[in-house]
Amino acid sequence: MTDATTEQKRILLVDDDQKVVTSLADGLRQSGYDVETAHSGDAALELARTTEFDLALLDMRMPGMSGLELAKALSETVQLPFLFMSAHGEADMVRDAAQFGALGYLLKPVTASQAIGALESALARALELRQLRYKEAHLNTALASGREINIAIGIIVERNRVDRQSAFDMLRIHARSQRRKMSDVAEEIVKAAETLNFIR
Repeated sequence: MTDATTEQKRILLVDDDQKVVTSLADGLRQSGYDVETAHSGDAALELARTTEFDLALLDMRMPGMSGLELAKALSETVQLPFLFMSAHGEADMVRDAAQFGALGYLLKPVTASQAIGALESALARALELRQLRYKEAHLNTALASGREINIAIGIIVERNRVDRQSAFDMLRIHARSQRRKMSDVAEEIVKAAETLNFIR
């Protein structure tokens, strides 16, 4: 029976060992995951640029581009969260994986049933991180807009010799009359003031 929570999860599985890829990919597909495979870092990176994935499962040691190098490239280009798998469990490798932002580490040989718990945990963590980034982006936008509005109000106060509440009302009424956002009008006022100050 397919778990409904995994039906739409697309996994990028990367390992240079054909047997590992085939066996693990088949097992994950039977468990309801949509799995795409690659046998090298370069192939995986190309695939990740053209296909949207929820998570990558990467072999740490591969010829050519290593799993660590691939993880760095995936993080920088498509912000794809990832898990590592390796036949080696040395403390320094686990530490490297954590420093690169891995959401988990699996010791090979890995079966689909062993991988599912780690995959689901990593997918939940990846969702939390995406939500945090989304909130942070909105907060930064709101702070930037608030800053522009405050500066514009200060300019209106200075130019029209009114108090801050009156300046805010003037800005709000002007924006409303033009059916525009206050932040957009405020940005124009700030830019115009900067231009005038430069000319002076």
